Amino acid sequence: MLEFSAIISAVKPRERTDQYVILAALYFLEAHRTPVTARQVTDLLTLHLGRSAPANVNASLRSYTSFVEAAGAVRPLRWSLTNKGLDQLRSLSGLDLMTPVTESDFQTDIAFLCALQDPEFTALLRAGGGAERWQTAGSARFTHVFRTTELARKSGKSLSVVGTVSTSMGLTAAAIATTHLILQFKPRIVAMTGIAAGTRGRDRQFGDVLVADPSVDYSSGKVVLENGIRGFQPDPYPIGLNARLRCVLRRYQSTPQVFESIRHRWKGRLPCTSNRLHLGPVGAADQVIDDATRILEIQRNWRKLIGVEMETYGVYRACHEAPEPKPRVVSFKSVCDFAAEKKDSWQAYAAFTAAEFAFEFFRSEWDALWPTT
Repeated sequence: MLEFSAIISAVKPRERTDQYVILAALYFLEAHRTPVTARQVTDLLTLHLGRSAPANVNASLRSYTSFVEAAGAVRPLRWSLTNKGLDQLRSLSGLDLMTPVTESDFQTDIAFLCALQDPEFTALLRAGGGAERWQTAGSARFTHVFRTTELARKSGKSLSVVGTVSTSMGLTAAAIATTHLILQFKPRIVAMTGIAAGTRGRDRQFGDVLVADPSVDYSSGKVVLENGIRGFQPDPYPIGLNARLRCVLRRYQSTPQVFESIRHRWKGRLPCTSNRLHLGPVGAADQVIDDATRILEIQRNWRKLIGVEMETYGVYRACHEAPEPKPRVVSFKSVCDFAAEKKDSWQAYAAFTAAEFAFEFFRSEWDALWPTT
């Protein structure tokens, strides 16, 4: 929060009208959060401006009908600074005047996004208790069909959940769907679940959950011709996880119990050993890779690459550039192949482990992610 004197000094003395200083006082007193009385405004202005303070703050507040509003009729009246009043103060002062994000600014706890109806969104619906527990919600003006449900935390309280499917695979469709989710439901966190191609190494196997940290658009860069040989100069803009989210997730890299539980709930064929969680760079581009040598090319620039897929970077970028209140973002994608000889035999299991882990993680760790909520 800026000092009150800094807000006053943002304009020249001749521009410090009664309206300006009263709006400035309301902002400094955080009347955009909690209503204040005319006496509180008067006391602040008298303290800083002395005899230059407005003579009748109460009358002025009553006249600023679009910039302030009375919170009830109980005397003494308490006044709130409206969004239009805050915009007016920004316009007059030229200051950014950021407002702190509070829990009330969010409308939904978790927004899930999948790229495919089947097997990804089908697995998500099942992880949420079955399709019958999800209700259609949201405005029909939006392209996507949204489904909502509740997730019971281990503390006994419930989380509000919304989910949808992109109109197609790929970065663009994922970014658009994410933006629609954010604008309509204002989630605290956006989570993508689904399937991905893993990279060989560190005992990665079918059904292992990959968390993109960071997500990288590996196709971003410049194609060059040097000495008659075509080459590629990468120019990525990697986007990583929220630091708190990263630290909580790291505990699961050495906690196999949750994956044993998920494994026992699966009725089909299983990998030979229990699954694991991997955090690291995950590449994204509008390409289906069925060539292991392409993975090696990408690893020249990202040696710790743990997988590739087609959507996560669009989701991360949409959240990164979203309007306030910005959600956190995470992607849980499970290994269904290793980018060579693609088959569908492990897709259903991979979608299952990704969705089940996501729900179990939020059910268990919500209080750890937001200790003050």
